[in-house]
Amino acid sequence: MFKDFDLIVVGSGIFGAVTAEQASREGFKVAVVESRNHIGGNCYTEDDPETGINVHKYGPHIFHTSNERIWKYINQFTEFNNYHHRVRGVWNDRSYGIPITLDTINSFFNENFTPAEAERFIDSIRTHNDDPTNFEEQALARIGPQLYNAFIRGYTIKQWEKNPTLLPASVARRLPVRYNYNDSYYYDKWQGIPVDGYTPIFERMLNHENIQVFLNTDWFSVADQAGNIPVVYTGPIDRFYNYQHGRLTWRTLDFKFEVKETGDYQGIAAMNFPSQAVPYTRCIEHRHFHPERDYPKDRTIINYEYSRTAEPGDTEYYPVNTDEDKTRFELYRTQADQEPNVVFGGRLGEYMYYDMHQVIGSALSAYKKKVKIKLTKQ
Repeated sequence: MFKDFDLIVVGSGIFGAVTAEQASREGFKVAVVESRNHIGGNCYTEDDPETGINVHKYGPHIFHTSNERIWKYINQFTEFNNYHHRVRGVWNDRSYGIPITLDTINSFFNENFTPAEAERFIDSIRTHNDDPTNFEEQALARIGPQLYNAFIRGYTIKQWEKNPTLLPASVARRLPVRYNYNDSYYYDKWQGIPVDGYTPIFERMLNHENIQVFLNTDWFSVADQAGNIPVVYTGPIDRFYNYQHGRLTWRTLDFKFEVKETGDYQGIAAMNFPSQAVPYTRCIEHRHFHPERDYPKDRTIINYEYSRTAEPGDTEYYPVNTDEDKTRFELYRTQADQEPNVVFGGRLGEYMYYDMHQVIGSALSAYKKKVKIKLTKQ
């Protein structure tokens, strides 16, 4: 099956596709093994046949980066629209800007603070704790109890299924608080959505005479045919080693898609629901990702997103990274570092939460520093 190939890439998501593209342009023959019936991993999008709305089938993906090298690289395969990601959160039947900005603070407290006044106000209500030991303590030290209980606590419990006191303080240190009216979710220099969706990016990356894609193929059913051919593995690292050190913990997502008979259901792509009384974490309306498209005025597509702990067979999305997970992963990583013929990469292979631009950067670096070396040694 693989005797005519120089490299085997397991998985056709970002890390796998970038690696295959880099190897093929340098003349290496690449086999891409994909367990699903489509390429693109969780970035897969497709146009709904009835409405034409481009749907993110595995949750929304917004490309953003301040790295010029990565921006230039991805623009070889697509053009981007001018979409800027903005999020609202519903609390007590009112919507507020997320992340917390000057507008959020003024609206929530029914004030009209200047930036300096708002900063002083938050300082007066926050918990002054110089050594927070968990997520909740850190969040209270940043924004105080009112904003925390409204927008953070319930959402965190639903997202991670854990009491925030059991999560590390480091997670809450990343909570943005802005004392201005900038409501763009990302501060990166470049952001947007590919004008024709994400799937065509992968089609263009993998459309090369040196690349052959094998869909609906479980790597572990064909791995014994690889021989000594170098392998880039982007699946779960614990699965590669048959869970010999135990399963790593992941969060997965369930999606409930609906077609609504209206031209605009919620006025924004992402609406968060931090209240624990609401079972889903957010509602996504896909038409808003493409403001440049002419979509129907009487129908729109939404999906509700539910978070839970991944079970065997589920799609893995977010590494939980408990202390036990970290210990297990170190055991797997030690084994992986000793593999003479395998390079592990991507969110699943490295048990790390990556944004898309970070995966591209990691793949380009891994190809140059690891994969190409193995290829040229053959």
